[in-house]
Amino acid sequence: MFVLAVIMPASPSAQDTGWSNGFWSTTLPAIAGTDTLGLTLRGRLQNDDSADTGSEAAATPPTAAADLRYTPSHERRIANFANFVARSRPGNPQGAEDLAKLFSSQDVIEGMKAPLDAVGLRIDDIAGAYAAWWINAWQASRGRDEDVSRTMAIAVRDQAARAITSSGMLRGASDAAKQEMAESLLIQAALIAAAMEQSKGNAALTRAIAAVASQGARGMNVDLTAMDLTEHGFVPAQ
Repeated sequence: MFVLAVIMPASPSAQDTGWSNGFWSTTLPAIAGTDTLGLTLRGRLQNDDSADTGSEAAATPPTAAADLRYTPSHERRIANFANFVARSRPGNPQGAEDLAKLFSSQDVIEGMKAPLDAVGLRIDDIAGAYAAWWINAWQASRGRDEDVSRTMAIAVRDQAARAITSSGMLRGASDAAKQEMAESLLIQAALIAAAMEQSKGNAALTRAIAAVASQGARGMNVDLTAMDLTEHGFVPAQ
C-alpha cells in the first residue's frame, strides 16, 4: 500500500470512526465515467476487448495518452477539497468535519507527490491517480498493507491508462474536470492508507474498512474480489 502523509483524528473503535460509515467512499461513484471505466477494466482483465461496457462512451474515439495529464491549479484544488467535504457531510457530519480539519491543516495532494513519484506515478495524471486508488482499495479489501514496487505501480497505471484511453471517457475533458477526478481518487487513496494505518491491531476496524473499500469499488463497477494483484498488474482471481 502507498504510505501517504495523511493523519486523521484517532478513534478508539470502528464504531466511533468515519471509516465504518463510509463517508470517504461517498464521492467516487458520482465521478463521471468511473462506472464505465470499471466495466472497461473488467473486460480487459477477462482478456475480452469486445466486452459490452453498457455505455455509448465505449464507442467514442479513444482518448490520446497525453490527455491523461493536466495542469494542476491551486484554486481548483481548494474548491475540490471543499466539494469533497460537502458531499461527505450528509452521510457523516462528524467525518466531514474531520475532513475539513484535515484539508485546512495540510495539502493532502501535494503530500502524495513524493511517495507516488518514488514508484513512477504522478499526481497530475489520471491513470496514476486511478492506480493509487485501485491498489490501495484492493489491499484494504483484503485487509492487507504491503509495500508497492515500482514495477507493480507502473503495471497498474498502464492498465488504467489503456482502459481510460480506449473508453474515450476523457475526450475533450477540461483540466478542471481532470483535476477533480484525479484529486478525488488521490484523496480516496490517501484516506484508505490512513485508515489502514489507524486499524493496526484493531481487527474490527480492519474488517469495516475492507467492507467499505469493496462497497465503494462496486459503485465504480470494480469487483475487487474478482482480481489479484501481481507484479504484472491486476489479473483475474484464481
